[in-house]
Amino acid sequence: MAVTGPRVRHAVPLGPGGRTPVLAATRRPPATWKVRDAVLVMGAGLAFLVSALVMSLGIFELQGSAFNDSQSRAALGTIVSAVFFVFLLWMTYVVVVRRYHCNWRMLGIRPVSWQWLVAVPFIFSLLTLSYVLMLNGAIDIWGPSAHWRGSLSKSTVDATQVPVLEALVIISNVVLAPISEELLFRGVLYQALRRTMPVGSAIMTSAIVFAIMHGNLVLFIPFVLMGIVLGLVFEWSGSLVPTILLHAFNNGMILLLIAGGATS
Repeated sequence: MAVTGPRVRHAVPLGPGGRTPVLAATRRPPATWKVRDAVLVMGAGLAFLVSALVMSLGIFELQGSAFNDSQSRAALGTIVSAVFFVFLLWMTYVVVVRRYHCNWRMLGIRPVSWQWLVAVPFIFSLLTLSYVLMLNGAIDIWGPSAHWRGSLSKSTVDATQVPVLEALVIISNVVLAPISEELLFRGVLYQALRRTMPVGSAIMTSAIVFAIMHGNLVLFIPFVLMGIVLGLVFEWSGSLVPTILLHAFNNGMILLLIAGGATS
């Protein structure tokens, strides 16, 4: 059995065990999941966050001032964030992997050539330069009050001041978030869009959804840019490994900015 794609004129052999095609993202994905499956995972994630918000408000109301300090709020927010990303991974498994009898390799967790691993820091440098240029443009338009920290979660800033919470923030944002978000937005959503759309349209659509789901109007354009870059890297490399690394580099840089701003 062989799988062909829009840019492939010859048959592509199946991977190890004769089950999983080793396909670049430029070829039509072999899986049968749909865009609605990605929407279902995102909807479940939003429902989780709403439920967590309601429960948090209830806890604060019941505990009163004893649980109303900034560190308590930071602890709860950090734990909810970590559990949220684990929940996204679990929903991706339930809705896509188990339902369609596929594996993580079909979603994009595939080996990648060493050239892509070497290219990750250079791509990240260009992405950072783009952020700086956009930030300078925003300052020129809206004044010096438009800066990174003003758009960051206060609970994240407070959490970086507590060693235990700081470790959980790093795990959540540098490990769990890149893996869960790349599997969802590139592995599931982009590949589903790619089955019926040209590359450019699929990348732009997934990037816009990626930005919207982060719910930050100030950083909407940078999130779209990041989604485009990650989509292109996945399209060209055929693997989520470099996109996860790029995502982790990006989140790590933001955490460093938070830590630097909080201690200055």
